[in-house]
Order: sequence, then structure tokens, then C-alpha cells
Amino acid sequence: MRRLVRAIAVPRPAELARQTRQAGYRSCRVLIASILLVAGPSAGNATSWEVTRKTVIDPLNSELHRHLPTFVRQRDLDAILGLYAVDTGGGLTWIGSQPVYPEREERMLRWSGSSGPEPIRERWQRLLALLPTIEKAELRIGRVGWRDTDARGYPADVHLIVRGTCADGARCQLDQRMIVRVRADGGRWVIGAEDVTARELVARTDPRFVLATEPAGIANVHTSGPSPAFQLLGGPGQSPVQASGGSAIADVDGDGCEDVFLAGSPEAALYHNNCDGTFTDVTAASGLPRPYPAAATGVVFFDYDNDGDPDLFVAAVVGGDRLFRNDGHGHFTDVTSAAGIPASRWTSMPTVADYDRDGFLDLYLVRMGDQEHTVPEPSYAARNGVPSVLLHNEGNGTFRDLTTHAGVGFRGWGLAGAWGDYDGDGWPDLYVANEFGSNALYHNRRDGTFEEVAARAGVTDGGSGMSVAWGDYDGDGDLDLYVSNMHANSGWAMFHPDFPLPIPIRFRILGLVMPEVRRRAEAITDHLVRGSTLYRNDGNGHFTDVSDAAGVRDGQWAWSAEFLDYDNDGTLDIYATNGFISGPILDDV
Repeated sequence: MRRLVRAIAVPRPAELARQTRQAGYRSCRVLIASILLVAGPSAGNATSWEVTRKTVIDPLNSELHRHLPTFVRQRDLDAILGLYAVDTGGGLTWIGSQPVYPEREERMLRWSGSSGPEPIRERWQRLLALLPTIEKAELRIGRVGWRDTDARGYPADVHLIVRGTCADGARCQLDQRMIVRVRADGGRWVIGAEDVTARELVARTDPRFVLATEPAGIANVHTSGPSPAFQLLGGPGQSPVQASGGSAIADVDGDGCEDVFLAGSPEAALYHNNCDGTFTDVTAASGLPRPYPAAATGVVFFDYDNDGDPDLFVAAVVGGDRLFRNDGHGHFTDVTSAAGIPASRWTSMPTVADYDRDGFLDLYLVRMGDQEHTVPEPSYAARNGVPSVLLHNEGNGTFRDLTTHAGVGFRGWGLAGAWGDYDGDGWPDLYVANEFGSNALYHNRRDGTFEEVAARAGVTDGGSGMSVAWGDYDGDGDLDLYVSNMHANSGWAMFHPDFPLPIPIRFRILGLVMPEVRRRAEAITDHLVRGSTLYRNDGNGHFTDVSDAAGVRDGQWAWSAEFLDYDNDGTLDIYATNGFISGPILDDV
């Protein structure tokens, strides 16, 4: 045993990444299946995990994720109280709410200061009285302290969200965070203690936005027929996952109103803005192919030839990336071959900047792995993806591949990227998000080459990167960074001691006798499933993770996100889309 310990030592995260092709495949499948279904993976300790899953994970998931939110929506106080094995809770009481932003249109209240014992019945009565109408309730579990149990049960941090209508008729949302203790009691799971740690209410009488898709005439439904089924989730006949789509907005015909392109296949569509709040599908009339001949993904409008009108680049996972030249009147011609756009597969999205400041916009194509034939290896630090590509605009209507020269051939399973001058030197830098492992930040050296500085800048992240956005959210003059990552409500189950973590079997065995191995493996897994990340730019080339303090970690199973000032108060907000294929409990993702 001493020789074994000396040979393997305490592995660093990088060492955990050295595994065989088969181990990487197995780990990746385990990770995704666990997140979606909280199912038991490998045979090594399948028996103990199956028992734990059936007697602990599934019942606890049902009581907290499904039953409690259902009872809240139904306003069934007796059923809610039936989940408790205690009559009194602690932490914040309902006394002491204070307005946070009294000058804004949205009313926000925050409870603070008053803490102490409070009857659970009264606590819930106050909540139900605050929202006479409840449209949706969610209870999200963060982490469970499986090794810290006492007579009251296991500690768990939970997040309660209740949306509906307040007593004054305003639409409102209550956001409450708690530390609870949960334990098995007579064949079911109950709450043995509860302390409220934070509570906020946001209310608005008149909604700022209304759903206008149908009245505006947008009838497109995304499809991706030509996309191969992803091998990661079973391949043909098994996998429900194919390529996602994208959208882009620009005034393609110069009439002063923004038009919309929606990627997909066969139903990619260009909608012309009629300047009256409605749109008309002009795909065929615009010269764009219908049906679209490739499994289109990300798209961007940009003026590649400097003639003053937006041209269109459409990426694809299969069928080829395409560049369409705009004649200035909203009619497009396919110039892919003439422009030197290389034939390729598995492009996630294009992102555009004049990285060498020669006056012409260049293209960076973010690429994922070959989802049809391979899986990320290893699942938490994949570098077996299809290399991303930098296409330099030659200024004569053509592009040249300068990826190797520039040093930006990212080999992760890239899903998104964005240019941003994070150090304020006037030259665009590039951040690329990896769906399976650490990300890359390429600092522009101002000579046509880049240096990868993610680790030094503190932005490797390590989550399941889905999108990237730059914005100065704190108004200090530096671009901050938001990375959308996967967050799964059932991720807490992966940290139970019986769960076979998605790491090579030798490290799993070593973790039984060396707690540090297990701790580091859990840290890697935590990064994969913990959620999105907001990095504050410190102004010195380094970033600080402020996600939890800013309240933006839990964006659910996040996809595209963007900074915008939605309420015109002069500060940037974040809009983040989310969702995925669910298990039997619909809010699991």
C-alpha cells in the first residue's frame, strides 16, 4: 500500500485528466446521465448506489423538488406542514423588510436584522398571505452535507422561488434561501430543522415586457433535421439531442428597422421588419436557400466587405459553414467558396472582430467535438475537440486561415466565444467556453498573435460552458465576464459517498482511503454542475468570481446569455436562457 501511495501520490486535477479513451467515454456518459436522471452508473459499486438512490435520493428528490412546490402552488398549508417534523424554525423572521431600490419602477424588499424562533405554521401563513395567487413554485437544492448529519438530519442549502400576484395586484416573486435538515422518518423524508438565511421580494404592477411572438408574425419553430444524434447520449436511435440553433439581428435592407434571422434546418428563416411591430418571412425572396441545406447553429451579421451593409455568416455542425453577401437591399448571394471559407463540420458559432486593426472584420469559428463519432475525453477536461479556426479578412473579399500563426487553435469542445478588450489596451481579446472542462482566454499581443492566459487571469472556470458575454456590470470602466454554465437541480446527489464519481476507477478506489483524492474529485465535479459564473474585472489583468455574491450562479441549465439594461436605469442586467430535456420531475434542469 505504501508503494501504491508513493507511485500515485495525491493526484492534482491535471493528473486526474490522464485516462484512457474508454475511461473518458464512461465518465462522460456517467456525468450526463447522473445529472439528468440521478441514475446509477458503473458496476463497481452499483449495488450500494442503487440502494442509496432508491431509499435516499429519489424519495428526498420527490419530497423537496416535487411535493413541496406542488403543495405551495395549491396553497395547501396542511400538506406543507406535513413535510415538517418540527414546529418552529429559526433564522430570519417576517419582521424587518426594507426597500432596496425605492427610486426604481420595480419594488424590491429585503428582509434583514430580525432573527429568532418562528412557528413554521405562521411562517408559511405569512408567505401564502403575501401571494394570494401563485403561478409557480420551485425548491432547488444546492448541496447536502452527507457527512455532517446529526439527530435532526442532513444539512442542505435550499432555494425557494415563488411567483405569482401580491395582495395589491402587482406581479411578484419571492426569493428565499434556507438551511434545512432532512431525515428519513417512518419510510418518508421530512424536514427536521429550518433556518431562513435570506429573503427578497420583487414586485411590479405593470409588466415591462409582453409576449409578442404571434402578433408579430414570427412563426418559426427550430428544427435541426440533418444534425447527427449526439454520441454522448447514445447516438442514433437513442440520443434525443441534436445541434442547437442561433439568431442574429440587423437592418439588412437599410430601411431603419432591424430584421431577424433564425437558424435551423430545414426551416432557417429571415424575417423582414415591417416597421409597424410585425414581420414577414422573406427567406425565399432574399435569395437564402429554403430548405436550408445544413444543420445551422450560430449566426452573425457583419459587414465583411466594408460596403456598408450587413452580410450573413451561418455556421453548421454538418453541411458546411456559409457566407452570404448582401447586395444592400436585403438580397443575399452565397459567396462561401469565393471568399475562401473552408469546408468544415461541428462549428458551434462564429464571432467577429477586427483583431489586427487593419480595418476589416475577421472571423473566429468556435467548434465543438465530433458529436457523431466521439465523446469528450476526459469529461471534465476535454481537449479532443475539433479545432476552432481564425479566419483573417484579407480585405479583398477573401479570408485566410491564420489559426496556427495566431495561436488560437482551441481544442476543447467549444460551444461559445466572444471578443472583448478586457485590459483596455485597444485590442480585442478572445474568450472561448468549453462545454467539458476549462476555458481559454486569448490575450491579444498586438502583433497578430495571442497568448492563452486563462489560468493567470483566474477565468479557467471549469464549468459546462454554454455561452460568453462581456459587459461592464459594475460601471468601473472595465469589461467583466459572464459565462453561462450548466446547473442541475439534482447535482447534489452526485456528492453522496456512495455515488461513483465520474473519474477513473483507480482514483475512485484511492479516494476510499485518501479523503483528499475524493475532495479534489468532488471539486472538479462541483465546477461541472454548479452553474454560471460572473467574473468581475479587477482592472489589473485578473478577475474575481463574484457569482454567489451577485446572485447569478443558479441560472439553471443555461444557454445563451447577454448583458442589457432592460429597465433603462443605466446599469447592465443579465438575460439568460435555460432549459433542457427533463426527467420525470420537470424542474430537475
